[in-house]
Amino acid sequence: MRALSVSFMNDLLDRDGILYSLVERIRHDHTLMLSIRKDFINVYYRGGNILRIKEKGSGCYSSFFDFNYNRLDAPCPTLPDIINEKKDCIAWVKVLQELKGMMDCYFSLKCKPEREFQQLVARENNQSTISNQSEYFITDIEFSDSDIGARFDMLALRWLASQRKDTSSFRPALIEMKYGDNALTGNAGIIKHLQDINSLIDDRGRYQQLLETMESQFSQLDQLNLMRFNKISNWTGVKIDSNVKPEVVFILANHNPRSNVLKSILSDSEIDEFECSPDFDLKFFVSRFSGYALHAECLISLADFRKLI
Repeated sequence: MRALSVSFMNDLLDRDGILYSLVERIRHDHTLMLSIRKDFINVYYRGGNILRIKEKGSGCYSSFFDFNYNRLDAPCPTLPDIINEKKDCIAWVKVLQELKGMMDCYFSLKCKPEREFQQLVARENNQSTISNQSEYFITDIEFSDSDIGARFDMLALRWLASQRKDTSSFRPALIEMKYGDNALTGNAGIIKHLQDINSLIDDRGRYQQLLETMESQFSQLDQLNLMRFNKISNWTGVKIDSNVKPEVVFILANHNPRSNVLKSILSDSEIDEFECSPDFDLKFFVSRFSGYALHAECLISLADFRKLI
């Protein structure tokens, strides 16, 4: 299960904690996103990992930035590899803007729009001014877990506006984002994803581990004040019923309406077997006028989506 230890959380939460300056920066800088892993965190900027912090022992952390992002050979700041005092973390926080500049230059040469848009979806639904109105909360992006053999662009929990007084009404949503029509085919295409997801959900042990990870991620992000929603007075945290059928959601960003690629894929009889799957509900996201706020009404069935193509 992906979760941070009690001591790791304390160092992020406590004002005197070693890592407090970092989480405080992330709270006030929505271009940054903190993702929880097993005993470490990734801090994302434009979908790229700007900082990884891994627990080495109580009160001691390794820190890493991939200087391969420095494609223009700009002078690299000297940074501590080990964080065991507040001043070490503060040193990283002070250079985040400089590291962002390196990554901006890198992305201008080697664009990664799909990852960048994943982070945008997470920001819209977790921390924007309309997040409390959204009905989906993103617990992770770029999820990859070799132990359970799972990889997803995004993990989310659906929590309908009409059910906010019921903390047992969460529904898991497994999201894949495709940016442009070139991403719709091949080994990472829509049908291949559906086959892999079906295999995962059929294995109840692996699927239960995934749900436990989503629960812990939501809980710890909430504790870190990185989820924006109105809590009920008797809030006790999130609990996912493993018997609730999950949603499998495709977000197809910037589809070219003059292209026949998507229409061809959706016309393939192979995808029909997933439309009425006993294991999950297949949905496609259609934005409400514009933007990436996820609402139940914006997620439509394969049959309805075909009518739009």
